[in-house]
Amino acid sequence: MLGEREVIQLIEDNEYPARVIEIGLVWIELEITDLKTKVVRRERLSKSAFADLILDWRERRTRSVREIAPALRKIGIAA
Repeated sequence: MLGEREVIQLIEDNEYPARVIEIGLVWIELEITDLKTKVVRRERLSKSAFADLILDWRERRTRSVREIAPALRKIGIAA
């Protein structure tokens, strides 16, 4: 089961734009910042939904790097 330290570590390691407000036994309340609009919203999720959220975030971030990697290599930046 995810404890507070593990949740914070997942957020930091994945550079997820959120901060922990409160953690219950089976839920997490976060303040999540939309990177495009800078709007902050509060959301309460189950811990399994939070894990899915982080996995989805990680997949989207790696996919976007893979999509731009050829262009970065072309201009001399390794990706």
